[in-house]
Amino acid sequence: MGLFTPTKDIEYDKYDLKGKVVIITGSNAGLGKEIAKKIGKLGAHIIFACRNEAKAKEAIKEVFEFSNGENDKLEFMKLDLLSLGSIKEFANQFQNVKKLKCDILINNAGIMWLWEDKKWNNPITKNGGNQFNTQFLANYLGHFLLTQLLFKNLMENQARILNISSSVHSLGGFSLENLINDTSYTFQTYCQSKLAQIYSTYYLDSLINNNENENINKATINAIHPGIFASEIVNLPFPLDRLYHKVFKSAEYCARAIVKCAIENQYQSISGKYFDDTKIINSSSLSYNKEIGKQLYDQSMDLIKDYLN
Repeated sequence: MGLFTPTKDIEYDKYDLKGKVVIITGSNAGLGKEIAKKIGKLGAHIIFACRNEAKAKEAIKEVFEFSNGENDKLEFMKLDLLSLGSIKEFANQFQNVKKLKCDILINNAGIMWLWEDKKWNNPITKNGGNQFNTQFLANYLGHFLLTQLLFKNLMENQARILNISSSVHSLGGFSLENLINDTSYTFQTYCQSKLAQIYSTYYLDSLINNNENENINKATINAIHPGIFASEIVNLPFPLDRLYHKVFKSAEYCARAIVKCAIENQYQSISGKYFDDTKIINSSSLSYNKEIGKQLYDQSMDLIKDYLN
């Protein structure tokens, strides 16, 4: 037997997610769309939480066709993770206008820059009177705010929260200054934003499970590295783009592990863990620093406080 054991696809006839509501950020392309296709085939009501409505509607058409035309509970809702106001409006529409419950939240969307490109990419995004590193905002802080705004809903429905992280979180150190003052476009900043996701996963799990009342409903939250795949968030020049897609796994393949962690019974009560594919492993040693985790949580809450009311 080889060292690599392939992850099998979902056994679609074993699951029925009709009546379940699933939010997937960045579900209009790449990994998010592949996750949506698999969950959509199981009958779930999917919220395509995306910035680009046209691309989301194209993805919805694909997911509908993948479900053999059986799932019409596929819905676009605008969510721009680079706008804290947009995130707040999304949560308001979801909970107060549409009055929906959330059973599964998959924080998937992200930005990755491999090198500086000052002509096309702005390393700083402004929200109100604050400025944020763009990669940190899209990959970490925007999802942090979304989870906070939906937190009561998620708890009441014993939802599963999955933060799509990456093994590259282990590359390099961590600085709280990267949230706001870092003007870097680089891959190092991406790695640290993924580390922030894991800190957040562990700290939120500790808060969820710190309640002494064992009878209250509790959500679960985990981080997952689905594998290194040919992501659409990476832009490479020809011929590197061709080689890239040949060398790495497909988004479809990597979506399998995420969907399994989101729906299978064996993962229902597991929380505060880091998955590589469908296996629980240790994240980097730095990611277990509880002091940094708390400092990150406190600073993050301070940065989003104006959007929580």
